[in-house]
Formats: sequence, C-alpha cells, structure tokens
Amino acid sequence: MTEKRDFISIDDFSNEEIEVLFVIADKMNQLLHRSHGVLAGHLMGSLFLEPSTRTRLSFEAAMNRLGGRVITMSDAAASSFSKGESLADSVRIVSSYTDLIVLRHPQAGAARLAAEYAPVPVINAGDGGHEHPTQTLCDLYALRQTKGRLGGLKVILYGDLKYGRTTHSLALALVRFGTDVLCIAEPGLELPAYVRERLCAMTGTVEQGIRVVDENSVFSGKERQALLYCRDPQAWGIEDDRLKLDGVHCDAIYVTRLQRERLPKSETTLAQALPPIDARFLAHDAFVDAVVLHPLPRVDEIAHEIDGDPRSFYFRQAALGVPVRMALISFLLGHEMMRVERAKPRIFEERGKKRCQNPNCVIVSEGEYLLQRVWSDQEDAWHCIFCDEVL
Repeated sequence: MTEKRDFISIDDFSNEEIEVLFVIADKMNQLLHRSHGVLAGHLMGSLFLEPSTRTRLSFEAAMNRLGGRVITMSDAAASSFSKGESLADSVRIVSSYTDLIVLRHPQAGAARLAAEYAPVPVINAGDGGHEHPTQTLCDLYALRQTKGRLGGLKVILYGDLKYGRTTHSLALALVRFGTDVLCIAEPGLELPAYVRERLCAMTGTVEQGIRVVDENSVFSGKERQALLYCRDPQAWGIEDDRLKLDGVHCDAIYVTRLQRERLPKSETTLAQALPPIDARFLAHDAFVDAVVLHPLPRVDEIAHEIDGDPRSFYFRQAALGVPVRMALISFLLGHEMMRVERAKPRIFEERGKKRCQNPNCVIVSEGEYLLQRVWSDQEDAWHCIFCDEVL
C-alpha cells in the first residue's frame, strides 16, 4: 500500500515535484475534453464550508473529467457541525465514504487537523486567511505558461497581503524558485509576520524595506511603502531605500482584492487605497511585458477596461485550475508517480500546555482533544503547527 500524501501547504511539495506535476498538467490540458477513465470508481468528498466558485467547481470538474465522482457538502449549518460535531470526527466519517477529501474551512489549520485524522489524502482548498496552496499551483502554472519559467522573474504582489491567503503560499513558492518578489500592500495589510520570517529564513534571501516612486504618477504621485524579497537588491537599482519604478522591468503583477469578509472589527474601516490596475497603470514602461494575475473574484481592484488586454491573464489563469487539479488528484490517488526528491517534512514537537492564542486558529475552537504542537526554523521562534503563528 502506498504512503498517504496530503497537500496542506505549498511546503508539502518540493520544487522538483511541482515541476513534474506541471508536466502531468500539460498532458491533462491536452486531453481535457476527451474521455478519461483513469479514476473510475473513485469518489471525492468536496467539503466547502466557505463560499467558493472557482476552487470548488474546478476540483469537481477535475474529478469528473478523470472519471471519478463527487459527493459534496457546502453548508455547515445543514450538517452535523451545527450539532457540535468536531472536525476530526467529521473527516473520519467522510473518509469512510470517499477516497480523497478536499476541504475549505474558515479557520487556519483546519486542513492540517483534517489530514491528521483522515486515513485518505486531504487537500487544503483554503483554510481561513492562512494558505491556499492549490491556488498557488495554478498561479505558478500560469506564470510558467506565460513566461516559460519560474525562476529569475520579477513579480509584484499587490493589494491585501495580510488576509489574502493566496499571497502567503505564492510568496513562499516564488522565492523558493528563485524569483524576486516586491510586495506593495494596502496600508495596514502587509504580509503577516510569520510569512515574512519564513521568507527571510530562505537561503540567500534578503528582505528590504523600500519606498517605490515613479515619475509617471502610477501611484498618484505618492511614494508607496513596499517590501522586497530577493537575492541581489542591487539588481533593482535601489538608492537610499528608494526604488524608481521607471528603471524596473516587471514580469507579472499579482493582484488581490480587499478581503472584507476576514477583516476584524478593528479594521473594517479600511478602504482600498492603492490605485486600481487599469489602462493608465499598464501603460507604464515597467509593465510593458507584465502579465496581470488575480485569484478572483475581483471587485474594483482591476478595471474591466483591461479585460481584453493580452497581458490580462486572470480568466485563463482560472481555467488552468482544472488540469492542474486533475494532475494533483491523480498523483495523490496513486495514478501518477513522481521519481524526484520529495519535500522535507517539518519536524513537530509537543510544547507543554501553552496553546495558540490566534483567535482564528482551529485549535482554539476544536477543544482540548487537539494537542498543541510546534515547529521551528530558529531555536527561539516556535510556531503553531496549525496556523504558523508564533506562540
């Protein structure tokens, strides 16, 4: 019997495994509209306890195109969760009916909890504001389709980087592949501290706080605070912590909306402060070859006027979610094999009785049955294994 593999974090796959997965996705994409029967007889449990359009439907489309079938639950209020059933018990039951579980949950770490109790593979389809690793696979695949590679690029992450979970997984993956990442966030919605810490811990990566300025008034004449993660800051032409956008050639702009549904009461007054990506924005020389990516849905951070621009790739990016998720499902269910170096698993340790205080961490709501464990990149920084916050 093959070892169970889960996909909870982008860290669960090595760069080599991701590259092989994309080769499989290429094959799936070429045969997308032909009959597949490779997973006939297999059943996927689709548990979406938060609203979803693209992720849920692309997973279900992927399983159906592979010849498998889907059972679904999309309303926690209509399930035994409303009666107080624990997530651990729920996934045990669903595992007895299915061969694989795809879980979206409003709390950080829910997918990792599910993977511990489910004997079948678990895929994280988004856990609160924490991670969304399959979206990152789609984002990386879109970059590979448009730029031909994943390393040596310059990518801007733009928008809500605090609660936009897709950017957390993506920033880590891009830096791993050797791409420079410039983070321009809505004021007060910068990358979470634990993501920044992990980016800084990556071999050879430097974090530099800078001010982005431009002479063509893309940012309405204002300097924008930003964080740059790269291996050679001099290659960006930074002087006195100022980056002139006019001297930059950007390969991609990854845009996220303001995640209003995740804002705590103390932040509900935040409003979009960054200018939207529109025709005037893309007319800047820095973006002449830059593809515009977005996990969707958009609200008003990307103008509809650029939908026909060949650099606007977000709808095609969403369509690529089907072959990518077909490849992932096929691999986790043992139909596709990878003979490359695997990602090194994190080492978890028990850490006394101190429990995570992040109010959105799954360990807070699930009760005492869930043991607190930790992992560490550094001797003095211990992180909750579920939400990654420092204890």
